[in-house]
Amino acid sequence: MLLTKIDRYLLTLYFRILLICFSSIAGLLIVIHIFGNLDDLSRSGASNQTSVWKVLLSYYLPFTISVFERVSALLALLALLFTIGWLNRTNELTALLAAGVSKRRVIRPLLSASLCVILAAAAVRETVIPRYQDLLDRKPGELVGEAPRPVRPTYDPHLFALIQGRHLIASRQEIVEPNLRIQGGPILSSLGPKVIAKQAVFLTATDQHPAGFLLTNVMTPRNVDAKSSAVDPESGQVIMMTPKDFDWLHAQSCFFVTNIDYEALRGGNSWQNYASTLEIISRLKAERGTKSGNDLRVSIHQRLTRPAIDWTVLLLGIPVLLSRPDRHMFWVAGVSLAIVSSFTAVVMGLAAAGSSGYLISPLLATWLPLILFLPWAWAKTLQAMET
Repeated sequence: MLLTKIDRYLLTLYFRILLICFSSIAGLLIVIHIFGNLDDLSRSGASNQTSVWKVLLSYYLPFTISVFERVSALLALLALLFTIGWLNRTNELTALLAAGVSKRRVIRPLLSASLCVILAAAAVRETVIPRYQDLLDRKPGELVGEAPRPVRPTYDPHLFALIQGRHLIASRQEIVEPNLRIQGGPILSSLGPKVIAKQAVFLTATDQHPAGFLLTNVMTPRNVDAKSSAVDPESGQVIMMTPKDFDWLHAQSCFFVTNIDYEALRGGNSWQNYASTLEIISRLKAERGTKSGNDLRVSIHQRLTRPAIDWTVLLLGIPVLLSRPDRHMFWVAGVSLAIVSSFTAVVMGLAAAGSSGYLISPLLATWLPLILFLPWAWAKTLQAMET
């Protein structure tokens, strides 16, 4: 469908307001963040022998993209509200209605633009932000040196091994003081219930070995050099290599063959905000057979429902604007934000209940807000556009 002059005018006004709102929100957050971490940013520039401006650009460009992804629904709602409010303030909306243009016709291009913003945020969330996952997960004070990351204990059900450690070093894909708790299988028979070392580095598959972790300075078991390698009786694959059977391994070292990669061990909850949906699904598959994956299941369903949730947020605010066009635009924005905040609180509360796994399942916890609010919000919006 070709755009008319009215459509082009409305879309230009919409995206202009969207840019102003985004610049205001992102600029305010960046200024507050910079003044709170200026010393750390300066030290980072001095340590890397580069200017502070380059440090600011390299750190706050991904930060700005992350801000857009997080507040995209709010930006779309504010841009739509202020666009309609501006048209009403300048009596342009009255002129359009008097010329026979319906409210539905005025809202339609704005809804299409809002949908584009929501879908663009979803694309950024899945393709762009995961590339800067490690940088966004850091604080400005951690830009210098090799900042430690928490380890998420991960269980490998095929090898009956729980992988733990003191912390991670992202730049080297290293686990500091790894601790493997062996709960059964051939590794338990060969090396015992614990394998403790000073370091473990993740290595990709080569001609010498499959993908896995190279453990060096092994402390437990003490005589690891004399231990035989562990072999999976079903597949015949070596799952724990020792220096006794493999010459490329140094003394007091062993190689743990596992499908769990380094990223699966990234601890804390913030990694889920910057990981792609495929990465979260991969992490959940690695935890299959355990009861600790409810938070991951909630995250996956939240990713799937996020565009629809953002769309519902938009629809909840439109009826307030269209039903009371005589009100001041800031009053309308305040009431709409209050409604959206209440809806967001419901979504977050159900997600927390789903993560616990006791009161409600992760599937129902994430889809229930859409089942309850989306049809009602759409019906109210259609009714407001016909009024």
